[in-house]
Amino acid sequence: MKQNNEIISGITTRIKSLSPDFTKAETKVAQYIMQHSEEVPFLSVYEVSSAVDVSVASVSRFVRRIGFSNFKDFKVELAKDSGTQVPDIYRAITPGDNNEEIVKKVFRGYVHSIEETLKILDVKNLIQVARILCRAGRVVLFGIGGSGIVAQDAALRLSHLDLQAEAYTDPLYIIIQARRMKKGDVVVGVSHSGRTRITCEAVRLAGQKGAITCGITNYMKAPLSNYTRYLFCTSFPEDKVKVAALSSRIAQLCIIDALYLLTAKNKDILWDTESLNRLTEQLLRLD
Repeated sequence: MKQNNEIISGITTRIKSLSPDFTKAETKVAQYIMQHSEEVPFLSVYEVSSAVDVSVASVSRFVRRIGFSNFKDFKVELAKDSGTQVPDIYRAITPGDNNEEIVKKVFRGYVHSIEETLKILDVKNLIQVARILCRAGRVVLFGIGGSGIVAQDAALRLSHLDLQAEAYTDPLYIIIQARRMKKGDVVVGVSHSGRTRITCEAVRLAGQKGAITCGITNYMKAPLSNYTRYLFCTSFPEDKVKVAALSSRIAQLCIIDALYLLTAKNKDILWDTESLNRLTEQLLRLD
């Protein structure tokens, strides 16, 4: 059976994204494949199961879990993926790193994150959401902490397109606004982990009220995915850098920027942004 290119794009990225929901056996298979990605395309399913010490059925379930109908198709695409895979240039920041090494690791990490996010981004759905936004009654974004900052930035950008866009980061306001959503509105939950309880609950409530639900997260099978019609995944190797501030924020903003530009392209009437910018500049002057 021929696989969907959007599903198989960036196999290693997809494995990382789905890893939190793997069974113990699937985790062992995933770790082996990540460590031996150049060798696995030349092995049989029996050889992999033997090397990992799991059943053949476990290996077969693993490849189906990540979007393939059989191990043979998986190997073909893994060979392609391994051939273009970039080296592991983003290793953990350590106390022994000098200033230059820290700067390079941060920049290289974000570049790699954006590239990997693009591999798994569902562009067709992003275009569809942009068209929906053009006729939405309200666009409401929810997020906590760093994700809240991204939500606020997105609301500001969409407001420039003369959309009723709002962002809420306080738990009480989030729940109140979720209950006010209705048919024709769009809600976007932003959560790096996809497990932020208040964000998931707000998106669920908004969906019950008839709103079109969207989510931005780093994990495809996170709880947030259960409540969203459209889910967009970032790819950030958070296991590499143990600093909360270094999340998938840059990749999230790339998705927001792409959505903003797609919406602008599809909207029939736009504000005169130049006059808006001039007015804002005048109002912000101190002299």
